[in-house]
Amino acid sequence: MAVRQAHSGTSRGELAAWLAVGAALAWVYAGHLAAMVRNWWIDPNYSHGFLVPLVSAFLVWRQRERLRRLAAEPNPWGLVVIAGGLAVLVVGLVGHEFFLRRVSLVPVLWGLALTAWGWPVARALVVPLGYLVLMVPLPYVLYDSVAFPLRLVAASLAGGMLHALGVPVLVEGNVIHLPRVVLNVVDACSGIRSLISLLAVAVLMAHLMLKGRLRKLVLLLLVPPVAVGVNALRVVITGLMVQRWGTSAAEGMTHDLVGWAVFMVAFALLAGFTWLLRRLPPGRERP
Repeated sequence: MAVRQAHSGTSRGELAAWLAVGAALAWVYAGHLAAMVRNWWIDPNYSHGFLVPLVSAFLVWRQRERLRRLAAEPNPWGLVVIAGGLAVLVVGLVGHEFFLRRVSLVPVLWGLALTAWGWPVARALVVPLGYLVLMVPLPYVLYDSVAFPLRLVAASLAGGMLHALGVPVLVEGNVIHLPRVVLNVVDACSGIRSLISLLAVAVLMAHLMLKGRLRKLVLLLLVPPVAVGVNALRVVITGLMVQRWGTSAAEGMTHDLVGWAVFMVAFALLAGFTWLLRRLPPGRERP
């Protein structure tokens, strides 16, 4: 009976400790996370953010038995990681940088795992917790520096495709001049939105379906050309539709349906590349 009481007391103590940690995290990060959720809601570029925490939780849940077996002694080095994450938060607060404030949660969570359960568990949680980085909207400076070059590349590729199809076309920067209309390749057609969403999909595919770091890296490196290529195809389809049916074909529901269809093409390409990489002869690389 004495042993049971001690065990029960320890469990209650651990539960109280975790409740205190959860309350502290909520107090520190609730406002930052609420603002990030608003970004997901109003900005289509980051609407995938609603799914990222669910995927991360699934990746943790699917290896719950392994994590239970790996649990070891607490590691005090986790406190250093937590301190580093909180330092990133402070820098974000001082510098008014939203990205740093939000992303600092990831090392804090990983540091808590390392502190509580040791290195074996922390190592197994690198991908599930690291995946949360993909839910954080990019800094606007970085977003713009990536989006504009992608717009130029998408316009150039689309112009080349339209010319190959026999459509008279003139490309000036991100503007495509067609006989009946002028198309402006904006951020939505640059590939940046597909790039962000496809990267989240590719990381999940690589983690769950591929073995070997090289194969996983190859799949991730394929994301940018796939994203830009299919969005150039989207511009081509839009241009052909406008040539045939007028500018109304590039607006409203038709425009959105073309966007979804093109994204499905990109997803199918990534799935096909994953299948090919799985069929490659096994190498000596580490998983």
